[in-house]
Amino acid sequence: MSEKQWGLVCNRVDSCALSGAAAFFAGIPGAEILANGPLWCYYYALRSLEYAQIDIADRFHGSQPDNHAVVYGTEDCLTEAIRRLINSGHNPSLLFVENSCSISLIGDDLNGILSRMDLPFPYVAMDCGGLMGGFAEGWQKAFMTLLQNLKIGKMEPAPLTVNLLGLTDFYYNGEADRIEIVRILKNAGYTVNTVPGAGSSVDQLQQIGKACLNIVFHEELGLKMAEYLQEVFGIPFIAAGIPYGMDGTLKWLKTIHQVLPAPSLDVVVKEISDRQLYLTARCNDVRALWGALKFPQILVAAPGTQALCLAETLRREWVDTETMVVICQHPVAGTYCTAADYIYTVGRDDREIGNVLDTLDDLLVVASSSENSRLMRRKRKFTACTVALPVREEILMTHEPFVGIKGSAHMLQRLWNGLIQSRQTSSNAFTT
Repeated sequence: MSEKQWGLVCNRVDSCALSGAAAFFAGIPGAEILANGPLWCYYYALRSLEYAQIDIADRFHGSQPDNHAVVYGTEDCLTEAIRRLINSGHNPSLLFVENSCSISLIGDDLNGILSRMDLPFPYVAMDCGGLMGGFAEGWQKAFMTLLQNLKIGKMEPAPLTVNLLGLTDFYYNGEADRIEIVRILKNAGYTVNTVPGAGSSVDQLQQIGKACLNIVFHEELGLKMAEYLQEVFGIPFIAAGIPYGMDGTLKWLKTIHQVLPAPSLDVVVKEISDRQLYLTARCNDVRALWGALKFPQILVAAPGTQALCLAETLRREWVDTETMVVICQHPVAGTYCTAADYIYTVGRDDREIGNVLDTLDDLLVVASSSENSRLMRRKRKFTACTVALPVREEILMTHEPFVGIKGSAHMLQRLWNGLIQSRQTSSNAFTT
């Protein structure tokens, strides 16, 4: 990992590859994860995963090698940790064993150690220390390693069957977004075959070759996997972005429809039309009292595809603004946004990003707590709508999505409430 990448992790707008790989396997029902490394690495990854699954500690374990492991290897510590799991009654559908950064340097043969244990359940092992990259790199490598271990052959594609690639419950509000996306696709007449790393079982993943189309969402997670599946299984893919807003959702679905016609597209079109009437009425009502939903400037910062797709909908559908700046936490190949005035990518445009964060004022920030805290330290005036981890200023206890038809209402609600609260605060400060 480069110094810039490590700085990104330490600044808490990303987490390490150990966390990303663990997140992929944590998205497989019944799977358990064993981090072969020191407690610091284990707790770091555990904390990042707990945002999405509060009970993840029941399935995420650590071996805690002792000081002698640096010289003699981690086999004794690792086998002892696995025996403890077995003796405690754990019988995972799949055990994932991952080496941390420091343990990777020792050079233990994980597969050799595990094969000698004659385990009563299937396992997958790999090195995935944070030095190899961030969350996305670990997530991708975990996906690739599992596919290679499953040894899947070519299959006859089933009509209207799709795989959803690049979705994870471990992005902020990821589970709710996944559920809404699956709901819309099913209502349109598609059969969702697998969602790797986000709810699909091992048995379902073994049928990944049955899809006639792979749909890529977050490019940093799913694009390389789509390219691999096309090369190996001949499954075509489409990177259609992420559906935000009513018009954005319809455009997203029609993009997929052009490649694989949806037999019930009219069902979703009607739902969007009906729901749009309600949202328009409610927005007109609040607009009459509080004025337009408008901010002089908007800053969007999130994982690459999410940032671009969200920015497009913000300006095209939801909010009036004079200037829009987008910060992508990952490079993105697709063209998802033409509405932004400035688009920057972390790791490539760091100087420009620093200048932007130091000069913006009186704005809407659709980002994470990292951007919010930096603006707070500089005493900037802003309204926050948090859409990416880390999150410190709010808590979500419901399962309302940010994406799709239901998500459009949820996001508009958050944006309007943010505007109203900011104007009330300004009014109170003025009268005081």
